[in-house]
Amino acid sequence: MSKITYNERSWAIDIISEIALFSSKVNKPIKRAGGESTINTGKKRFFPDVLLYGENSDILMGWELKMPDTAISDIDFIENAKIKAEILGLNSFLLWNAKEAILYLLENKNYIPHKSWDTSKGIIDKREDVENARDVWIESLHEILQDINNLFELGTIQRKPLIDSFSDTSIIKFILSNTKETAISLKSASRTDTRFKAEANVWWRIFKHNYLNGNQWEVLAEIVLINWIHKILFANILTAFQNDAKTVYNITTSTTPKEATQIFIDISSTCDFWNIFQPQLGEKYITSESWNNIVELNTLLRDIELASIGQELLQNILESVVSTSKRRVAGQFTTPIFLARLLVHFTFDNLTNTFHDPCCGTGTIARATYDIKKEAGISERDALASILASDKVAFPLQMATLAITEAKNMGEVIQIFQKDATDISLGEKIKLRNPYDGSIIEKEYKKVSSIASNLPFIQQEDLKVLNPKIKESTEKIIQKYLGKKAKLNAKSDMYAYLPFHFWELLEDNGRLGIIVSNSWLGTEWGTIFKDILSKFFHIEYIITSNSGRWFTNADVVTNILILEKKSVPQTPKKDDITKFVSISMELNNKRTNEEIEILYENILTDTDDGTFRIQEYRTSEIINIPLNWNALFGDISWLDEVDDKLIYANELFEINRGERRGWNDMFYPKKGHNIEPQYIKSVLKTPRHIKTLVAKADIDAFCCSKSIEELKKLKHNGALDWINKFEYVSNTKGKPLPKELKREGYFWYEMNDSTMADLVASMNFDKRIFIAKLETKSFVDQRLTRFTAKKEIDIDLIHALLNSILGIFFIESLGFGRGLGALDLSSTRIKKYLRVLNPELLTKEQIVLIKKKFILVRDREIKNITDEFKEADRIEFDKVVLEVFGILHLRDKIMDSFLYLYNMRTSVK
Repeated sequence: MSKITYNERSWAIDIISEIALFSSKVNKPIKRAGGESTINTGKKRFFPDVLLYGENSDILMGWELKMPDTAISDIDFIENAKIKAEILGLNSFLLWNAKEAILYLLENKNYIPHKSWDTSKGIIDKREDVENARDVWIESLHEILQDINNLFELGTIQRKPLIDSFSDTSIIKFILSNTKETAISLKSASRTDTRFKAEANVWWRIFKHNYLNGNQWEVLAEIVLINWIHKILFANILTAFQNDAKTVYNITTSTTPKEATQIFIDISSTCDFWNIFQPQLGEKYITSESWNNIVELNTLLRDIELASIGQELLQNILESVVSTSKRRVAGQFTTPIFLARLLVHFTFDNLTNTFHDPCCGTGTIARATYDIKKEAGISERDALASILASDKVAFPLQMATLAITEAKNMGEVIQIFQKDATDISLGEKIKLRNPYDGSIIEKEYKKVSSIASNLPFIQQEDLKVLNPKIKESTEKIIQKYLGKKAKLNAKSDMYAYLPFHFWELLEDNGRLGIIVSNSWLGTEWGTIFKDILSKFFHIEYIITSNSGRWFTNADVVTNILILEKKSVPQTPKKDDITKFVSISMELNNKRTNEEIEILYENILTDTDDGTFRIQEYRTSEIINIPLNWNALFGDISWLDEVDDKLIYANELFEINRGERRGWNDMFYPKKGHNIEPQYIKSVLKTPRHIKTLVAKADIDAFCCSKSIEELKKLKHNGALDWINKFEYVSNTKGKPLPKELKREGYFWYEMNDSTMADLVASMNFDKRIFIAKLETKSFVDQRLTRFTAKKEIDIDLIHALLNSILGIFFIESLGFGRGLGALDLSSTRIKKYLRVLNPELLTKEQIVLIKKKFILVRDREIKNITDEFKEADRIEFDKVVLEVFGILHLRDKIMDSFLYLYNMRTSVK
C-alpha cells in the first residue's frame, strides 16, 4: 500500500488542530483557527489556507502555507496572500513555508514585512522534513502565536469585528467580479433554453426601466450571484435557530448548482422562508468559477460557526449584506429609507392597523412599517401579523423577506407573497408558509386599513407589453361607479391606474400613501387623473421636495400622495382640503429616524420650524384650475385679483407644436441643394441659438405645394430632382418615404407654409424663460411651440405682455420639473391654458408706454431668469405693465410665487 504524501493540506489540518489546542490553554486574542475544509480542492480559492478567529468569530488573520520547496520570497506566494487579505478586508497576513515565516502588515495601503521567524531550526529543509520534524514546527508555531497575540494586545495589529468583514463589501465585490463571465453564460444559455430566454425577456421588459443603460444579461448575472449569496448566508444564519438548516453544509465543491437548488428547497420545506430559498431565474447557469466562489463562501460561513454567535450580531450581518445587495441590484428607483419612513408615518393614522405594500420591491417600506410599529411598542408578532407585502416577480421578494427578517421574529409567519398588484382580489386565498414545517398556509385576503407603496415608474408606451390588461381592468372599476364615459387618458403612466385597484382593497376611510413621478401634475392625462382620483379618494396631502431629488441616482422628480378612501366615489365635498407641502430640509439617508418623525409631526400639526411650507386649498376649487398643480406649492392667493384682467392666449393665436414631417434630411436641405428659391423657407430649429427676444430662423426648409406635373411644366428641375432623390428611400423601419410621409390633403413631399409662426416658445425651458418674436414669419421645428396670429393683432404689444413677470409666471406654472431641472411644457398645455393680460383694457398711451419700456428688454441679450429680474430695464418694464393694469401692489407676491416655483424646479439638479 502506497504512502499518502504529506502536503500543504495535511500540514494545514495539523496546524489548525495545534492552534486550537494552544488557544484553549490561554486567554489571548486568538481563540481558534479554521480553514482546512477550503484547502486543496483543485479549484482556485479566495480564502486563506488558515484563518485565525477571535471573540465572536472575528476573522483576525489569514495564513498562506507552502512546503519548503517554495521560496518565502516567491512572487505568486506573496501576491496570492495579498489578494486573499484584501478580499477579507484584513490588515495583515502570514506566509510560512515551514523553513521561515513572515508577517505582513498593511501600512499606507501597502502590505509590508513586519516580522520574520526562522522556523527551520537547522532541521527542516525538504517536504518530508515537515512531517518528520513535527515537534520542530510546533515549537515555532507556538512562538509565532505568542508574538501575534502580543501584537494584537499592543494594538499593532488591529482586530476586525466579524460584522466589518461583511459591511465593507469586499467579499461580495469579489464574487460579483464574475458578473461579466456569468452574463456571457446566461446569454449563451438563452440560445439553448428557449423557456429561459422567454422568462428572461419578460423579466427585463418589466425591470429594464430601473437600470438606466443597463445590459440585460449583466444585470441578471448580478442578481443571480446575489441570489446565491443570500441563500448561502441566510441558511447559515438559520442554523442558529433550526438544525434542519444545517443541510446547507452539504453544499461542497462536488455539489452542482442544480443539486444546491434542491438542497435549498428541502431546507424551505422544513424551515420555511420560501421567498428566500425558492429557485430563481437563471441560477443554474452560473459559471463554474462563480459557483466555486459561492461554495467557498459557504465553507467560510460554516467555518465561522454562525450558529454560535449572538443574535444581535447575526442580525447586523444580515442587514449589512442586504444593504450592500440593494445598492448593487435594486435599481435606480429603490426607495430610500428616509422616504419610506416619511411615507409610512403619513399613511398610518392608527399604527395597530393592517398594512399592505403591493409593489414591495426589496421591502424597504415594509421594513419601515415593521420598525415604526415596534417603536410604538407593538410586539414583533403583532407587527408581522398586521403587515402584508407582495410583488409581481420573485427576486425582490427574496430581498424583502431578508429585509423584514430578524432574530427576534424567527418562527413567525412572514406575510410576503408573489402576485401582480392588479390581480389581487378580496376573498382570494394567498399562500404563505408555516415557519416550523414549511407547509403551505392559505389565508383569505381581506380589506386592509392602509396601503403604502413606491409605484413602478413605467410610462404608457410600455404598458401594452408589461401589463396589457391594466387599462381595461381599471376602466371597469372606474365606470362601475362613475359611468361609461369616465376613463383615464390613454397616455397615462402606469402609476395612474393602480390607485383604483387599491381602492377596492382598502377598508372604508382606509389610507393610501404612494410615491409617484410628478408628471401627473402638469400633463393632459394628469388633468383627467386628478379629477377621477378626487372622486375615489380625498386627496389629503401632496408632498414634494424643495431641496433636491429624493431619488439621487434617477433623473426623476417625485411626490408623495396621501389619500383617504371614500366609501362611495363622489365629487369632492366643499370642506375637503388638499394640502400642498414642499420640504426645504434636505432629506437623505443620513437623516435619523427621529429627524424624519419630527418633520412628519410638525407637518401634521402645522408647526412651522422653517423646514417646510404648506399651502391649503379647497379640493373642489382646484380640480379645474387652469394651472399645473405644481404651481399650488407656491402662494397664489393673489390670482383672484388679476383674473378679470386676463384672457387666454388661444383667443389671439393658433398655438401648436412646430412642424414635424418625419424626415429631416429631406425637409431641411443643406447648402448646395440647387432647389429653386421659391420653395425654400426659413426655419428656427432650436431655442439654443436665440440670444435676444427677437429670433432669426437659422436653417432652410423645403416647402413645395405644387404637384409633380406642375413642377415639370414650370421646368423647376431643382425641386423635381430633390423630390426624386427621396422617392425610393425608406425610413429606419423599412417603410418607403412616399407611403410613410403621406398626409390627407397634402403631397407626400409637402410641408405646408400655413404653419409659419409669429412667436415661438421652448417646450423645455431651463434657466431662461421667454417668448421670442420671429424677425420674419417662419417655420419652427417640432421641438418648439409656435404662436400664429389668428387675426390682425398688435404682435409687438402681445409679445411684451407675454414676457412680463405675470406672463413668465404663467409659463412656469403650466409645466413640471424634470429630473435635471428643465421645465417640461407641452404645446397642448400652452394652447389650452396659457393666459395673458388683456390688451383690450389698455389705452393708446398705455400701449405706447409698454412698448417703449419693452424695447430695452427686447433688444438686449436674454439672461438667466434670476439675473434677468435684477436688471433695471426689466424692473422698470414690469413696473409699468403692472401699474397700467392696476396691479402694481401685487408685484412682490407675483415675483415670490414665480421664484418659489422656479427654485423648487431647479433645486433638483
